[in-house]
Amino acid sequence: MVDVIIIGAGAAGLAAARIISKTGKTVTVLEARNRAGGRIYTLREGDFSFPVEAGAEFIHGNLPHTTALLKEAEVSFYETTGTTWNIHDGDVSEGELFPDEWDELLTKLRELEHDMSIAEFLDRYFRDTKYSALRDSIVRFVQGYDAADANKASAFALRDEWSGEDSLTGYRPHGGYSLLIDFLVNECLQQGSVFHFNSVVREIYQHNDHVEVKTGSGESFLSKKLLITIPPAVIKAGGIVFTPALDEHMDAIQKIETGSVIKFLVEFKSAFWEKENASPHRSMPGLQFIFSDAYIRTWWTQQPVPDPLFTGWLAGPDAAHNTKDNDALLAEAVKALAYIFRCSQQDIEQQVKTMKVINWGDDPFSRGAYAYKTVDTNSAIAILSQPVHNTIYFAGEAYYNGSEMGTVEAALASGITCAQKILA
Repeated sequence: MVDVIIIGAGAAGLAAARIISKTGKTVTVLEARNRAGGRIYTLREGDFSFPVEAGAEFIHGNLPHTTALLKEAEVSFYETTGTTWNIHDGDVSEGELFPDEWDELLTKLRELEHDMSIAEFLDRYFRDTKYSALRDSIVRFVQGYDAADANKASAFALRDEWSGEDSLTGYRPHGGYSLLIDFLVNECLQQGSVFHFNSVVREIYQHNDHVEVKTGSGESFLSKKLLITIPPAVIKAGGIVFTPALDEHMDAIQKIETGSVIKFLVEFKSAFWEKENASPHRSMPGLQFIFSDAYIRTWWTQQPVPDPLFTGWLAGPDAAHNTKDNDALLAEAVKALAYIFRCSQQDIEQQVKTMKVINWGDDPFSRGAYAYKTVDTNSAIAILSQPVHNTIYFAGEAYYNGSEMGTVEAALASGITCAQKILA
């Protein structure tokens, strides 16, 4: 029997394992995948010419836990820069991320006294036809950035997110996010933590003085305390049986919503869009973000790094309701890029070196990308932040009650907080 079993070797689980094992307590980490990191996944090998992020990519602002860990791991990071371009009805224009009425919308949000979905908020306060473009842009942004359903996403939570001065600022780690995962794993190993990969947890039994965890392969593990960092969407799918049942906590988990994301990675032979005369392709010098009316609406580059990588983003209900397989999705990516660059699909295909699609909603160990707040989320997290009989704890980005919910920062913060509770 060990002191603590941690289910999940993502950012939350590793952050907790590091702190707990540092005190000399014995820690076993069970991970369903064949690797650590979870939804942090830097592709370093294969057809791409440089490391690319299949999962988490940005650092949204000056975040204390993330930046402190970057410093410890000696991983530098850089700010994304460049120009935002809009493509609508085939026309291109330089544009801003937010519409002209953005300040008016924020003012009305700050005056809101009772929470509601952002869709209900827009319908109630911005119903006039003059706000039709505003409503459309906000709904698309909520779907794209937060991977959320506007009919469920909390207006209060979005107000907090949008009011943060640095909340939408993007930074990236040099060399990829997985460098942080490598650092955490090595720290845990040096302190005696034991990892079991390809270990899919199926049953959890809570006894009077210990917990028993059984995997799909028939292995059994015993511990005094248990930390669960499995995404709520996976637990909601019913793959784990708890004995006795954790009715209150499971009811709370049902109220945590997870957004779907399909990510497209397209490496071109060159950054042809940077050329002033890019014929037959459209020229967009300094390109950082593209917001379009294509099927795959959002794309970005690696600016200011000159790597010719285009990342596409299909999120929210559009991704959740997707029925296309990967080949069909890659065909949609080519079609969208041909529209954006005003050229033929053959022109795009001739420029592509390699491309890949990552559908996080289809991943059985994540069943989505990251959580977002609804009107019911705060009450659910209040329950999930309390351990079951001081024995079973929950941590992860989805269990974090702050404006950074859904980020690596939230996962780290939640894991650290849970580790401190366990040690106390």
